[in-house]
Amino acid sequence: MRKVLTLLGDFYHDHDKFLEVVKYALKDKEIELLDSSIDNFHEYLVKKPDLLILGRENKINPQEDNVLVWMSEDIEKDLVEYVKNGGKLIVWHSGLASYNVDGPYVSLIRGYFKHHPEPKLVTYYGNNIEFSFIDEHYFVHCDEKNTNVFLRSRSEYGDSIAGWTHNFGKGRVICLTPAHDIGLKDKKFRDYFKSLIENMI
Repeated sequence: MRKVLTLLGDFYHDHDKFLEVVKYALKDKEIELLDSSIDNFHEYLVKKPDLLILGRENKINPQEDNVLVWMSEDIEKDLVEYVKNGGKLIVWHSGLASYNVDGPYVSLIRGYFKHHPEPKLVTYYGNNIEFSFIDEHYFVHCDEKNTNVFLRSRSEYGDSIAGWTHNFGKGRVICLTPAHDIGLKDKKFRDYFKSLIENMI
């Protein structure tokens, strides 16, 4: 049976809301869902799941003076090797946030979160797809020359890139910025997210 490993939720993002979207995307499929925490993620990762969905920021305690991060050098190294050797990775929303921009993980995913203003109506659009809802409009750095942008976003704050994908070694990476809260319940987004997962497994 194929295995999907998730690492979801952080200080600012509710784990259960993100997990529910993943479960929606995987329903009626012969998939074993492995929902991990930062405490057991590494032991699941080295078992080489068919797909990894990473949707949490690197900071463990972002509001404290002494901020801790969960992604150690060993985890980062093994994550890069996982994809390089054929693993599939979906980096979702806050999975783009607070990681070392000069480190191997960001080099792997070829982009990172920069900032977002207050939530407003954001429109996401790409080939044969468009959906809109109140969301955190993520503004990101994306290495466009070395990846394939498939989704863009616009709001009263401006335009940004919202989705990109590329091969890495024998594996593949998808990065997706929506959604934060309201959008997780949006049927069009949920079906779009489902299609991305189906394309990876």
